[in-house]
Amino acid sequence: MSNISFVKIKKAFNAQPLFKIIFIGLSIIMLISMMTMSKKAGISGDEYYHVDHAEKVYNYYKSLGKDSLALYDGEGLLHLYGQSLDNEVHIFNELFNVKNIYESRHLFNSIVGWLLFLFTGLTAVSLMGWRAGVLTLLLMFFSPKLLGHSWNNLKDLPFATAYIFSLYFILKFIKKLPAINYTTLAFIVLGIAWAISLRIGGVILIPYFFLFYGVYCLTKKTFYTKPGFIKSVQSFAIIAGAAVLSFFLGQILWPYALTSPIAHPLEALKSMTNYNMGIFQLFEGKILVSKDLPWYYGLKYIFITTPLIVLLGLVLFIISIASAGIQKNNRLAYSFLFFAFAFPIAYTIYKGSNLYGGWRHLLWTYSPLVVMSVAGFNFILNKKNKYFRITAYALILVLLYHPVRHTFKNHPHQYIYYNQLVGGVNGASAHYEMDYYYHSLKEASDWFIEYELTTDSITIASNHSRIMEYYFRDYPNVKIAYTTFYKKSNINWDYAIWANTHVTPLQLEKGYWPPKKTIHTVKVDNVPVSAVIKRVSYEDLKGFEALKLKNTELAKKHFKAFLKIYPQDSEALDGYARACLMEQNLDSTIIYADSSLIYNPRNYEALLQKASALSLNKEYKKSLDVCNELITLNTTLAEAHVQKGIALRYLGNPNEAIAEFTTATKYNTNYIEAFMQTGEVLINLKRYDEAIKNIYTIVLDFKPNDIRATTAMAKCYNFLKQTDKAKQWLNKVPQKNQNNFNVIKTNCRIDLAENNMSRAAHWLNITEHISNDSELNVIRTLFFIKVKESDLALKHIKMAIEIDSSNQEAQELLNQLKTSAKKDAQATPNPPKSVMFKKNTTDKDKKINPLHLK
Repeated sequence: MSNISFVKIKKAFNAQPLFKIIFIGLSIIMLISMMTMSKKAGISGDEYYHVDHAEKVYNYYKSLGKDSLALYDGEGLLHLYGQSLDNEVHIFNELFNVKNIYESRHLFNSIVGWLLFLFTGLTAVSLMGWRAGVLTLLLMFFSPKLLGHSWNNLKDLPFATAYIFSLYFILKFIKKLPAINYTTLAFIVLGIAWAISLRIGGVILIPYFFLFYGVYCLTKKTFYTKPGFIKSVQSFAIIAGAAVLSFFLGQILWPYALTSPIAHPLEALKSMTNYNMGIFQLFEGKILVSKDLPWYYGLKYIFITTPLIVLLGLVLFIISIASAGIQKNNRLAYSFLFFAFAFPIAYTIYKGSNLYGGWRHLLWTYSPLVVMSVAGFNFILNKKNKYFRITAYALILVLLYHPVRHTFKNHPHQYIYYNQLVGGVNGASAHYEMDYYYHSLKEASDWFIEYELTTDSITIASNHSRIMEYYFRDYPNVKIAYTTFYKKSNINWDYAIWANTHVTPLQLEKGYWPPKKTIHTVKVDNVPVSAVIKRVSYEDLKGFEALKLKNTELAKKHFKAFLKIYPQDSEALDGYARACLMEQNLDSTIIYADSSLIYNPRNYEALLQKASALSLNKEYKKSLDVCNELITLNTTLAEAHVQKGIALRYLGNPNEAIAEFTTATKYNTNYIEAFMQTGEVLINLKRYDEAIKNIYTIVLDFKPNDIRATTAMAKCYNFLKQTDKAKQWLNKVPQKNQNNFNVIKTNCRIDLAENNMSRAAHWLNITEHISNDSELNVIRTLFFIKVKESDLALKHIKMAIEIDSSNQEAQELLNQLKTSAKKDAQATPNPPKSVMFKKNTTDKDKKINPLHLK
C-alpha cells in the first residue's frame, strides 16, 4: 500500500500539468510581490541623470525636434544611449501628471524585472518542461543582486530582459526550422529593437541570430543539398531583412540616432566600447580606479554574488555535458545559451572594458547562466536513482536558505548581497563595495523624517544631494548640502546622512565608520550601509575657516578643541598639519599628517602636506616615495603629480619632472602651478623658446594678468638677449606690483645685462633680508662678478647651490669662478692681500656696491 502511495505521489510530483499550474501561480505572485516591494525602493545613484535626459528627449519630440538638447549631453554620454524605458516612463508621468516620478519609475522597472524572470523561466520550460521553469523562477527571484536591480536600475535590468526575451524567441525560431514562423520572427524583431533602444550594445543580438542560424544550417544534412541550400539562403535573406528592421525600430525613441541612423549608432558603439570614465571601487580590500581594476573583476563579482545554488547547478550542467546527459535535440540550444553567457564576459575581458558597480553591466548574461544551472539540476532530477533526486531536492532547499533569508531580511537592499564564499555581507565588508548605488539613503531619510525632523531650519549634508533633495522635497525648512564623508569639516551642516560608499577599507575594518555620535544606522545583516549623524561640534569648520583667512594660530586652537571630541578625526588632524605647513613648521606638519594617515591612509590632503613638507625640508627622496604612494591611490590627482615633479626636479631628473607636470595638466588643464614648474625647469635647461611657446603663452591665454607668467616671459627674453622684449613684458606688470619679488629679480637681471649697476644695486638692496632663494643668490653672484668682488661672488654662488643643487645656472657660474680663480692664481702666484680691495676704487664704485652683502 505504501509503495503504491509513493508511486502516486511521485507521479503527481513529476506531472508537468501540475508544474505548469505552479509556474503560472508563482509568476502571478511574483508580479504582485515585486510591484508592491518596489514602493520601498530607494533612488539609485545615477537615476536623476537619466530622468534629466528623459525630459530632454520628451521635449525633443514634443517640439518636433526644435528643442535639441537631447542631441548632446554636455556632462556625459547619455545622448549615445537609447534609454527607452526611462523615456517611456517619463512620457507616462507627463501624460498622467505623476508627481512621485521615482516611485512610478520603480513600479515600471519591477514589472520589467518580472518579465526578465518570466522569460528566463519560459526559456527553461521550452528546453526541459514546467518543473524546470518553476525552479528557474525561484532561482531568478532569489538571486538578490538581480532582484535588487529590479527596483531602480532602468538601464542594465531592462537590457537583461530584452536580451533573454530575444534569445527565447530566437531559440524558438530555430527549433521550428526549416519552417519560418513569422510570428516568432516578429517577436525577435521587437526584442532586438528593444535591446537597441536601451543601449547600442543590443546590436550584438543581430550577429547572434545569424550565428545561431548558421550553426543550425551547418549541422543539418539537407543544407548540403541544392534544395536545402537554396531554402537556407532564402531564410537567411528573411533574417537579414528582420535584422535591418529591428536596427531602425530600435532608434524610434533615440533622438541622436534618428538624426543620423547609421553614423550615430556606430559612434555610440565605439564610445561605449572604449568608455574610459574612472570611478573609485572597493575591490579585494583596496580602493582602485575602475579603469585600473584587474581583468577578472566582473568575473569574480559574478562568482561571489551569485547564490551558491546557481553555481552548483552550473557545475552539474558541465558534468551533464561531459557525460552526454543532455538530450541530443537540446544540445545545440544549450551551446547557444552557453555562448550567450560566456561570450560577453570573455569579450569584456579581452577588450579590458571599464566595469564598475559590481557586475551590473553584465546582468544580461545571468539568465542564460540560470537556465544552464537548472539544466544541471534537471540532469540529476531525471535520474532513476531516487537517492540522487532526494539529494538534489535537499541541496536545493538547503542552498536556497541563504539568498531567501537575505531577500526577506534586507528588503529593499537585496542588491547588497555576497554569498558564503566570502562570508556573506559581513565577510565582504571592508573588502568589497556595499551601497555603491546609494539605495539606503531613502530608509535613513525616512527614519530621520519620522524621528528627528522638526520645524527648525536645518542643513543636512550628504554624499548624494540630488537624491536627498527629492526625499526632502516636502520640507522647505531643510537645506541639502553635498559633501563626501572626507570633506565634511569644510562646510556648515547640522545633520549628515551618508551612504557607505567610497569609505576607506581601514575605517570600515576598524569601526571608524560610521563615526561617534551617529544617531541611526541602516544595516544589511550587521554591516552599516548608511548613517545619520548629528553634528555636536563646529570647531572643525571654524578651524578650516581660519585657515582660509591664514590665521594659523586660531585654526590650531579650533582643531585642538575638535580633536578632544573626535581624537581619531583624520580631517581635523590634516587641518592642523596644514596650519603647521603654512607656518613653515615642517616637523610638526609631518607629525600631524602622519597622525591623520593612521586613521585614514587614503587622506590625499594629509599626504600632500607631508610630501610638501618633506620637499621644503630637502628630503626629496622621502617626498618622492610619498608622492608615489599618493599616485597609486589616485592616479588622476594633479597635485600629486606636481609634488612628484618637484621632488624629481631637485633630485636632478628634469625630464621626468617635466613629464609629471605635463601629466598634472592633463588632469587639470588650467593648473597654473604645473605650468609654472615646467617653465622653471625649461629655463633651467636653457630651453627658453619652448618655455615661451608651450608654457607662458598658454598660461597667459587663460590668465592674462598672471604676474609670475608675465615676469617669466620677460626673463626668457632676457636670456635670449632680447632686452627690449623683456622690458615690454615687464611694463605689462601693474605699477602696484612692481615690488613683486619675481619682478625685482627680473628687473635686476635686465639692469645687469645693460651694466646699469646702480639700479641693479637698488634692486638687490630691497631683497637684502632674503637668503633662501637660489636664483637671488645667482643674481647677487652676477653682480659681484661685474664689480670684481670674486670672494663675495663665490660665497653667494655656493649659497645658491646649497639651496638648489639642480640650478644649472649656478653650477655653470661656479665652474666659471673656479676656472677664473685658477687662471688668476697662475698669473700671480703670490698676490698681495690688498689686491681684492684696490686702492683706486672710486666713490662711484663704493656707492654701487651693496656693502651689507659682504
